[in-house]
Amino acid sequence: MSFNFEDLNEELFSRVIAFSYSIGSGLGGPGAIIMLTNDGKEYFVGEAGFEGNWIHPEKTFVFMENAFDSNNTEWVQISKNYAYERIYFRKELQNGSDSLIKEYHEDNEFCDVSFKWVSLVWQILGIDPDNIEHIVYDKTREIAEKEEADRKRSEEHFKKVLLKPDSFEWRKLYYDNYIPKDDSSDGCWLLQGYYLLLFKKVDTCRVDGHMMTIAFQREQSREGEHTIDAKVEAYNLFYQRFEDVRGPLEIPECQGGSPMKNLEKSFAGYLTCYCVNTRDEFIRSYSSLEEAKKGAMYWFKVRGGIDSETAIPYGTKRSDEAEIRKREIREAELYLMFIERYADVIEVIKKYDYPGNATDEVAKLLGIDGNEVGFIYKMFKPVLFFTTRLGTIRKLVGEGL
Repeated sequence: MSFNFEDLNEELFSRVIAFSYSIGSGLGGPGAIIMLTNDGKEYFVGEAGFEGNWIHPEKTFVFMENAFDSNNTEWVQISKNYAYERIYFRKELQNGSDSLIKEYHEDNEFCDVSFKWVSLVWQILGIDPDNIEHIVYDKTREIAEKEEADRKRSEEHFKKVLLKPDSFEWRKLYYDNYIPKDDSSDGCWLLQGYYLLLFKKVDTCRVDGHMMTIAFQREQSREGEHTIDAKVEAYNLFYQRFEDVRGPLEIPECQGGSPMKNLEKSFAGYLTCYCVNTRDEFIRSYSSLEEAKKGAMYWFKVRGGIDSETAIPYGTKRSDEAEIRKREIREAELYLMFIERYADVIEVIKKYDYPGNATDEVAKLLGIDGNEVGFIYKMFKPVLFFTTRLGTIRKLVGEGL
């Protein structure tokens, strides 16, 4: 059953024997009003869609104005003053509630009575909870039904676009991507597992890489040692993200040469043979390779938004080289600007307590777009940059004197 705004009248309010009000949490928790009546009905009003003043509910629920007054003679607050949910009983319930609340605290030392208050009211009134009539505000019901429909639609879409374990080729994992000449046997002791690297377009000239690695955990003959023919006892799944990949969408095979050159390329946004060694986030362990691959598809979607609609396959030829080149030239210009004007930027930042607050003035000083200031900020050494929070530092020093 449901009720509407016009039903919030004196006839209903006169039957309310207890109620709770929660304004809504800053963490996203929805606010709610619950009213219990002496004839065994529970009325529920959600914050979303409510047509009255939610911040001042007493303007609609006139009995609350009296309840919120600490000197009132009709209501008693049973919740703590700082509680997220404020709960009130009519005073005629107090004699019956005091002993039950005390008994509840004795049996539930670490639980607040607010978790039990509805059932306490029905117990005091001698009403079977199974016979309670639950009535929901019409706008609250409409929003809940829409959210439920959206949730089901989202779940169906999630299942539809979720990649299959064999949607793309899993590549054999060798240290430094050094692939041995005899790569015919999966039992080769050099084989460390498998990896799948897929890509996703972020904007016109930015592509991010998302890699799932299934690393073998082999049996050990004793702690820290295992034989060449040791069996795999677990399949450990790891996730790694490569932001803003500038070069080819694949990891090159190890060709030897100078490690420093590969390191320089990685700093420039290029994938190198060393990328296969990275393990950013451990997801979980699996008992079989098939389960690990299936799990990887789920985490591709959850961690990277990679699915059948967004995935760019490994080795795809790029068509955005011209855009990347323009971006690299602009970044070079910004870098030179940083070298020549960093002292001026520091002087501007010193006027503010946090660098982010100086963004507009820094952009005006340098004659650049506001979204380019972030690139300039990244050039500063973190220790130097954040010690410019002079307002906070001076305050702390002043208080310490």
